Amino acid sequence: MKRLLIALTCLYTTSAFTGDKFFANQLQQEKTPLAFALQKESFNFLQQSNSITFAHANQLISAIKKQPQLVAAISQWSSLDIAQQVPYLRQIFTLEYKAFGIKPPQLIIDTVSYPGKTVYFDFDVTSPSTGTVYLNPDKLSKMDKFAALAFLIHETRHSYQFQLAYSGQSTDISKGYKQAFITQKASLPGSLSFSDFLTLVNEYEAFMFGNYVIGQLTNWQVDQSSLGTYASQFDNKGHLKIDLLKLHKESGSSSIVAPFNQKMIAQKEHLKR
Repeated sequence: MKRLLIALTCLYTTSAFTGDKFFANQLQQEKTPLAFALQKESFNFLQQSNSITFAHANQLISAIKKQPQLVAAISQWSSLDIAQQVPYLRQIFTLEYKAFGIKPPQLIIDTVSYPGKTVYFDFDVTSPSTGTVYLNPDKLSKMDKFAALAFLIHETRHSYQFQLAYSGQSTDISKGYKQAFITQKASLPGSLSFSDFLTLVNEYEAFMFGNYVIGQLTNWQVDQSSLGTYASQFDNKGHLKIDLLKLHKESGSSSIVAPFNQKMIAQKEHLKR
């Protein structure tokens, strides 16, 4: 009887969120389950990738802290305009790809290369390379002061993921990233909900990576509420707002879409304010 009640509850909550472009959609995600962090097929990805995520993040943090000028700049980041931030962004970009031990992606900071975009990681699954990290300084200047730094770290992380995905390795992590990039590229604009897109394993991990780095460098004082879902965000004590690995372990369902959506009500309400 208890199993039946759990199943009926999950069925009800899943149907209640269906069609809402904010919440995750089980029918959408089960088409390519390795691509999404909420599906049971991604459990091994989460188990193996979390330790790598934090190890790489701590390597980058350590590299930044060895550069006094960067430490000083980050301490007064909120007072710097975008033009003043750009030279430091370029330095952090170099430290980041070196921390991962990858080939450097192309970095473009201008207003014309991808004029419709604020930030972007450009990649081609039919002809894999290092990809292109793009920041639009005009658009970023209208956002939170830490947006440029957060998105530089996030988009550069995608290059690591993409290079690993097409490295020829056959691990749960590389398979997950590869399927996520393929799914992302194949999806029609608007076909993925807010939570579907942001729980693609590449987006989930890149936001978690960037949020952790920013949090550690600022003693968790930067508002992360617009950077990914709660699954990739940390509170002001450095704890994940939604721990997907813990949710997978606790859940008896085939995926964690239903309990995740339930927890995401709080983020939806927060973003309305």
